[in-house]
Amino acid sequence: MAKCAFCDANFETGPGDVLLICPYCGTAQTTEGIKFKDHYMIRVHFDQHQAQTTLLDWVSKQLGAPQDLPVAAQFIEYQQVWYPFWISRVDARTDYHGMGRDANFYNEWPQRPGAYKRIDFFWKPESGQFTRRHEINIAGVKDIDSDIRNHPIPTRAKEYFSHAHAEEFDGKVLHSNISEEQARVTARQIAFDRQTRLVLQEVSKIESRNDDIDVGETYLVHVPVWELAYRYGNKKYKASVSAPTGYVIESQYPRSMSFRAGGIGIGLIMLLLGIGLILIAFNIFDLRALLSGLTLGPDTLVGGGAVSGGLLSILGLILIYKAASGKEAKEKV
Repeated sequence: MAKCAFCDANFETGPGDVLLICPYCGTAQTTEGIKFKDHYMIRVHFDQHQAQTTLLDWVSKQLGAPQDLPVAAQFIEYQQVWYPFWISRVDARTDYHGMGRDANFYNEWPQRPGAYKRIDFFWKPESGQFTRRHEINIAGVKDIDSDIRNHPIPTRAKEYFSHAHAEEFDGKVLHSNISEEQARVTARQIAFDRQTRLVLQEVSKIESRNDDIDVGETYLVHVPVWELAYRYGNKKYKASVSAPTGYVIESQYPRSMSFRAGGIGIGLIMLLLGIGLILIAFNIFDLRALLSGLTLGPDTLVGGGAVSGGLLSILGLILIYKAASGKEAKEKV
């Protein structure tokens, strides 16, 4: 339990919470009772019914979804959860020196322009600079779902946090397990890693580098997400939908029997063909007798038989698994 330093109300906290949001007055404060001023939110633009409609409309368009899903699905659970995110704007400049790979090409094939008989690779020194501004999102809840952690947040639409707005939708506002200082340290490391990836696009080996990383504005923003559950037939399916944008963060959905049957059937055919090619490739069948009337040599087809058979078998197994298993769909950014 904690006591609000501003309205004296008692409220529950969890282990590891370091930045608390009073559920009565909405004030963000540290465990020592110091007010945190840079606290924002993204306003709700999709209420419960709009989020449900958006979800069913989107899910019904996914591969294999039953045609009657929008009318047969029954929502059984819903909750609006306000997740805390730390947002840092980081200006980074990296000067680097490294070694890049280059090549010399010799003896172009006359019949194949652009193809060479000999290619010599060598190392050459390279240097350059990358200057970037990174906006880095850091989830304030350590055990948050990875898809919610990485979903797009429209930070330009932020406004000062209003607990009354969260209460309109009976929203559950989560405390942050991460302090501002911890968020700034993490943002610096993430910016460093992003700069490293940029450099490694230009060189294969980094010999030396000089980084100037400035972690600027850092603020806390609460983002509302609808956590939904619906029933179709005898099964329950869960989904997460962004309340500000209607973005389907993730969703489980049923697949029709016709899709499952078709997928399993095609997968079995591919699997059997693959196994047949593998058996032929290893001379379990008399391939020479089968190919006696063909112009292609048996050795040519046997060599490719093992590879083709293996690929067909793998694809067949994947298709059978996909058709038989449940499906989780995620909207693309």
